[in-house]
Amino acid sequence: MTHTNLRRFGRHTFLHAAFAGVLCATLPAHAGSAPVEVTAKLVEIRGKLPPDDLYDYAFVMRYEVQGGPLDKQPILVAHYKPLQPRSKIKDKKVKGQVGGKLRSFTEGDVHKLKLSPDLKEIWKGPLLDEYSATDRKSVRYWCLQVDPA
Repeated sequence: MTHTNLRRFGRHTFLHAAFAGVLCATLPAHAGSAPVEVTAKLVEIRGKLPPDDLYDYAFVMRYEVQGGPLDKQPILVAHYKPLQPRSKIKDKKVKGQVGGKLRSFTEGDVHKLKLSPDLKEIWKGPLLDEYSATDRKSVRYWCLQVDPA
């Protein structure tokens, strides 16, 4: 390799490495994201909730945001064991990740939600998501806290 080709090779290698570093720095856009608080109407509980005694799971439900910059936007929210009142959940695996005063989920109810876009970081267990066949692009939020509005 000549001196000119060696310099060109070194410059290209440096530029590729720098670009890869910038790209990697911007990829985890949601990792460690701050929680989002919204008021939203529970629009749909698609599918049947399994009994809680079978296994630990999270279930995705569809909401419509009311007010704020996301007004009327649909969002998909995963709730841990939605058949249990939020205050009764004491499982160690979700300690500090599930809370609130809501006792039950009913379509049409309005909830105050504290959400995290870091679903995959928080929940590693089974996720029942009846929306995945028709909507793979939307963010699935993890519900940190849910209260009646």
